[in-house]
Amino acid sequence: MTFSRMEAAMEDAFVEWFNTFECKSHPIDTVVELADGVVLSDILTDVDSKWFKQIPSQADTQLTWVHRLNNQKIVYKLITRYFEEVLGQDPELLPTVDLNAIAKNADLHQLLLVCQMVIAIAVQSDNNHRYIEMIQSLSQKSQHALMVSIEEVMNHFNVDDINPRSSQISGTSATTTTRSFYTDSDLPLKGQLELEKLLAEKKQFEAAHTQLLTDYDDLRERFVSQMSSLFLK
Repeated sequence: MTFSRMEAAMEDAFVEWFNTFECKSHPIDTVVELADGVVLSDILTDVDSKWFKQIPSQADTQLTWVHRLNNQKIVYKLITRYFEEVLGQDPELLPTVDLNAIAKNADLHQLLLVCQMVIAIAVQSDNNHRYIEMIQSLSQKSQHALMVSIEEVMNHFNVDDINPRSSQISGTSATTTTRSFYTDSDLPLKGQLELEKLLAEKKQFEAAHTQLLTDYDDLRERFVSQMSSLFLK
């Protein structure tokens, strides 16, 4: 799985998760619709209304990038302070988010970083069981992508206990020596070589599938274990 495909999977997962919230100002179809900060503030206010400030919906107003930047600054400042003051986690360890890129270009990568922080806050909040149940109600693909997102954030705070796992699986096809020229008498051999190539590719796909299942089970166990430890606090 390439990085771009992983981003696409994360985007789909976050869209599905955000749309399960009844409190949002409006449903979203893509993550770039979060660039104005409104729906992000809706979700965060649902997580902790005493801490986060809801940004009024401005659907009928043509927002400039400056307005979007101001909204994102409000959201991001509260997010980082929540990590530090409520969760006791150093926000300086998190990746720096380019708010200008979000405000001006609705940059997907930067928005996904913010989304990852939002879900990491949700699953560590006082009502974390509710948000975990919402995650578990999603498709298996979305659950997997969101668990990867949560783990990526939490790993920044556990730098001494990181066990990095690659989410990329090489899809390089097996190479088979074939002839560049075939005559009629070569057809049986050509068929045999094609069959061998297909069997080799099938074996490789099965191995990749098995690895994906193993990675998913491992992530799920670690996620459940981490959530259980939070419940015991």
